[in-house]
Amino acid sequence: MAILKQVLVTFLVLIIAAVAYLKWEPGAGRAVLNSDVAVPEFLRSAILYVAPEAGEPATDIAAGPQGNPRRGGGGATIVVADTVVKGVTRTAMRSIGTGEAARSVVVYPDNTTGIIDEVQVQSGDQVEAGSILARLERASEEVAVARAQLGVEAADEKLRRFQRLQDSNTITAVEVTDVARERDNARLDLQTAEIALGKRDIRAPIAGRVGIVSVDQGDLVGSDTVIATIDDRSQLKVVFFTPESFVQDLEIGAPLQAVATARPSRIHEGRIVAIDSRLDEASRTLRTEAMIDNGEDELRPGMSFAVTLELDGETFLSVDPIAVVWERNGPIVWKIADDKAVKAPVRIIERNIDRILVASDTLQAGDLVVVEGLQTVREGGPVEIQRVREAPADAGTVPSAEGVPLETPLEGAAADPAPAGRAVAAQIPAPGPETAGSAARTTAR
Repeated sequence: MAILKQVLVTFLVLIIAAVAYLKWEPGAGRAVLNSDVAVPEFLRSAILYVAPEAGEPATDIAAGPQGNPRRGGGGATIVVADTVVKGVTRTAMRSIGTGEAARSVVVYPDNTTGIIDEVQVQSGDQVEAGSILARLERASEEVAVARAQLGVEAADEKLRRFQRLQDSNTITAVEVTDVARERDNARLDLQTAEIALGKRDIRAPIAGRVGIVSVDQGDLVGSDTVIATIDDRSQLKVVFFTPESFVQDLEIGAPLQAVATARPSRIHEGRIVAIDSRLDEASRTLRTEAMIDNGEDELRPGMSFAVTLELDGETFLSVDPIAVVWERNGPIVWKIADDKAVKAPVRIIERNIDRILVASDTLQAGDLVVVEGLQTVREGGPVEIQRVREAPADAGTVPSAEGVPLETPLEGAAADPAPAGRAVAAQIPAPGPETAGSAARTTAR
């Protein structure tokens, strides 16, 4: 019994609240009476009894209290319209990359073993290609070269003697040819000895900066001993990983900007120089390499960089955000055609505070859409345009968002089949610990 009394009291309170609201705002009753929903006759009579003004036409003003639109002469809804224009998306791909030397070589002894006799460079020295880094003991190799030189001299003297004998017809040409071959073999032996002697000098294969020299005089080294690392730092290669949604936009030579984490005040201009042929299956990213200038030698391999790559987007229709209305089947705008309101379904491509890019089969650039007076606009209902808003100068471009949380469609809305359904501000890790690449797309959605 107590529950029944509580239900009756609640019901009575709701009725009193509804009556008070209709008295205070007759426009609410007018909206119910003019809606497409079938209202029972007893409820219609009750609304007119409580708020007689709900059955009268509205005065000819654009908007009543709280911006609610009113009807003008002839029952047409007075609205404010906005012009549909074309807009081009601007997409900024951001990624974290790792710097590498343009060329880097780890120097080992060339298939030889020996004791270091002299180290001719220090850590951090600038060297030219072919400069001697270290010299191994070479006594045995020098002896081998001297012995080979004696063999060449003896072979040359023997060949000259046989040629004189051939001139006097004492020996045959075949014998002279055999001696000439002996002379050639002696020369090859000398060349082999000189090569072995040359390997006792460990030289720089490229020009660049010497890293930490890990050997010293008297050390015994072999073919697997690291002598030093040489980095060509005149340019720096930045390796980063591009999400698969951007792969089709990449091209060799595309400009980008790189900012070193350690030097955020300096922006380095660069260009893409290499694009991998396949994506990493674990992270769905593509290895990409860019080259930046390091003429002042202020950057070092291994530094992290924030890489920004500006990409041109596609062309879509641009509308004011408040023109978009969500219904059960998805977003729509109210298009004005022949002084009547017509529903135009749209697919949202990108959005920000100022404009929204949409795709639609029934909307074209230059059409007018309702932005004020949406509450009482009905399908096929007459509308009267009070004024048309002027589109801002930058209405044709949706700027990139800088990490702003973006809205998502309402639950139950139709899926958006538009081609630009890419991930927004997605943090994508690099495919391995050896790379510090992570990528983020920052796009107004």
